[in-house]
Amino acid sequence: MQIKTIQTVEGIHPEHIAGRTVIIIDVLRASSTIVTALHSGFASVTPVASIEQAYALRSPTTILAGERYCESIANFDYNNSPTALYKTKHSGKHLILTTTNGTRAIQKIEKAEDIFIGCFLNSTACIMKALSLRHDITLCCAGTRGEFALEDGLAAGLMAHIAKTLFPSVHTCDLSEGLEACYLQLAPQLAQRLLTSTTGRRLVEHRHTEDIFFCSQVDFLQIVPFVHEKRILLSSSS
Repeated sequence: MQIKTIQTVEGIHPEHIAGRTVIIIDVLRASSTIVTALHSGFASVTPVASIEQAYALRSPTTILAGERYCESIANFDYNNSPTALYKTKHSGKHLILTTTNGTRAIQKIEKAEDIFIGCFLNSTACIMKALSLRHDITLCCAGTRGEFALEDGLAAGLMAHIAKTLFPSVHTCDLSEGLEACYLQLAPQLAQRLLTSTTGRRLVEHRHTEDIFFCSQVDFLQIVPFVHEKRILLSSSS
């Protein structure tokens, strides 16, 4: 079994998807928001590319969440904030989510064999679920505005480390090896490193510091979201 890490969604090519299990990683904040939403009782999350698509799906059973360049969207119920969703239960509701980068990443890899949503919050549960399917795995870092995002890479490094620890025969690419080493070095100060990453600094400027601390919690939740027919649902084994 092989694990390959892709630095940004722009770097995804057909060979990284076909016949493979793909884990989308957008730590700050789409992946963390999706994991938290399903933990908080939402029946599903529907990622959409545009604000107009989100408005069109508004109904008595839906909640709208999202952002554009960290800013809240007019008439939406929530920003793309996992801490806000964690504080309130939404049993049976359906979340409509649009973000600057994360939702676009999900749509780009929709032809993969299986698609899971990963972050620090569910890192062990997510990679274990992916390994159980016995396909080669692609860790797709969403990135930020077309560039590599440190927080996504560190989460990929953590997942690669967990996979190698559980299954020493797993082969990881050079980038996965490098990111694993980075994670192991920075793990004791993970929250502080996320605060000073490019995305982290933007979130601090927009007063979303609480989200950064929340998203830096390793294995805080045991939720494994998967993509099915353009919706994100809770894996039955979570």
